[in-house]
Amino acid sequence: MPNQIPPTFFFGGDYNPEQWSREVWQEDVRLMREANVNLVSLGIFSWANLEVADGDYRFEWLDEIIDLLHENGIGVDLATATASPPAWLTTAHPEMLPVTAAGVRQNHGGRQNYCISSPVYKAKAVALVAQLAKRYAKHPAVKMWHVNNEYGCHNPRCFCDVSAVAWREWLRAKYNDLAALNKAWGTDFWSQRYHEWNQILPPRETPAGTYPNPSMVLDFHRFSNEQILDLFKAERDEIRRHDSVSPITTNFMSLRHAWLIDYWMWAKEVDFVSTDHYLIAQDSENYIDLAFQADLTRGFAGGKPWLLMEHSTGAVNWQEHNLPKANGEMIANSLSHIARGSNGAMFFQWRQSVSGSEKFHSAMVPHAGTDTRIWRDVVKLGQHVSSLADLGGSSTDQAQVAMVFDYDSWWAMSQRNLPSTSQEYWKLPYDWYRALWQLGVRVDFVSPDATAEDLANYRAVLMPNVYLLSDQQEQQFIDYSINGGSLFVSYFTGISDRSDTVKLGGYGGRLVRETLGVQVSEFAPLNNDVIVQLDSGLKAFEWAQFATARADNASSKFENGVAAGQVAISKTSGTPNWYVGTRLDEESTKQFFSNAMHELGIDRAGGDGVEVIRRGGVRFEIDNINKTVSWR
Repeated sequence: MPNQIPPTFFFGGDYNPEQWSREVWQEDVRLMREANVNLVSLGIFSWANLEVADGDYRFEWLDEIIDLLHENGIGVDLATATASPPAWLTTAHPEMLPVTAAGVRQNHGGRQNYCISSPVYKAKAVALVAQLAKRYAKHPAVKMWHVNNEYGCHNPRCFCDVSAVAWREWLRAKYNDLAALNKAWGTDFWSQRYHEWNQILPPRETPAGTYPNPSMVLDFHRFSNEQILDLFKAERDEIRRHDSVSPITTNFMSLRHAWLIDYWMWAKEVDFVSTDHYLIAQDSENYIDLAFQADLTRGFAGGKPWLLMEHSTGAVNWQEHNLPKANGEMIANSLSHIARGSNGAMFFQWRQSVSGSEKFHSAMVPHAGTDTRIWRDVVKLGQHVSSLADLGGSSTDQAQVAMVFDYDSWWAMSQRNLPSTSQEYWKLPYDWYRALWQLGVRVDFVSPDATAEDLANYRAVLMPNVYLLSDQQEQQFIDYSINGGSLFVSYFTGISDRSDTVKLGGYGGRLVRETLGVQVSEFAPLNNDVIVQLDSGLKAFEWAQFATARADNASSKFENGVAAGQVAISKTSGTPNWYVGTRLDEESTKQFFSNAMHELGIDRAGGDGVEVIRRGGVRFEIDNINKTVSWR
């Protein structure tokens, strides 16, 4: 069953003993005990050392290290090692390497170097998993299973001929007949109608200045997401044949920019949600991004505890400028995740590598050893995590505000030929979240498929850029408003159905026209250097539109620009619902939500860089400016 995370706290990180001598292994377990490490993720990228040729398995070294860890009281999150196929496999089967939209086959040498539809890869991966599960299912050190690693991070889609066959099979299962597919995709435009299934190819590159059918591309995102999920389920099910007890997970990437996997769907298939998080060093407010992503992960977990599977002790190795963390920042980062529901704090990685692509990525044991600030902070954090262990079975208190986060809308809005190339799905949700964070208002995240029961306990539900809404989804949010909840709906919400077919009669469908009383007739996106003024004193950029509102709505209008005199923001009478038809600047967004939260009587705690979060009766106070955390 999903969300069956053990009710304890975990502290540790990815461990790669194959990179080190056995003398170092002994030193590692001694240091792990000093730091209160109780779990390590083992074998994530070890396929080439576990299967050195087809069917030639070498488990002796893994036996040895698992036994050593167990003898020292350290549990194992055992990985299936399938994230990086070995050279012998890609050499024997080059057809399993992924192909780009331009038709270029990619090469061995990185990681995740496989086509997500490859039957060869899937069969070889499951065969390895079978050997691991049979051998280690009953080993007392194994506390959980770690399938693959960061699925879709490097190979989220493949456009090869093998993928084309799988794509057509997926479409047949979804649409049953070509008439339904042609209707959903609107293929009468540009003579794109299909008369035979074998005419349909993946949305590969098209002639310059043209782009594939948007509804087709949206479906290809869905197909790719499900193909990768099928790989996870195949490995999970093989483990479960041998181990009916240990929980199984895979590490998500709940990032603002990791948009090619639908984690709402994936969360239903793991025993518990785990995720990785890395700060963007150049972002002076990256602690808000951390909060956003941790709260989003808690949403995937349905409010239940989850696990921070990876983050960094200091600098990473993949940004333009890999800056170290400030004094106290690593501990504050970890405890902020714990306050938001993580059952502990895990890192990449335990000991810093001396070779390979990630040798300059920070670790719990740095190149300089233990006489370092990083090691001292690791030991201190281990003590903190151990002292908080009783919170393991508890959840973070529910917020009064929920935000809808939708991957289908993100996929649809990632394409060209929209009203403005400045539109990016994640920007507006982040704008709204940041304003509420600054005001001390906590936010939970919900799926666009949220039910009446899911929404019932929220005073307000935010819908920024929920571009696609089915009739059923739309009705759920209409009913939420009818039942006394307050909606905050942005421009470019409810524009199309889930096939990306525009709803006629005024942009925004019934939700905007009837529930919010706003009639939007024309978009008026703004050039990058244009700022518009609202008659309420607020300022906006990027987006305007031609809209009117019901007479009994309280509305503010654009004062300048092509849409001058048109409704920009509108609030219904009675139980208030807000329509925000523009992108407010940072200060205006904060002012707007401050007034609205006050009107609704929404609780605030903290603000100005300080967060107050309650979990299991413990009150955490996180000072992000001074990088300190206290709890009581």
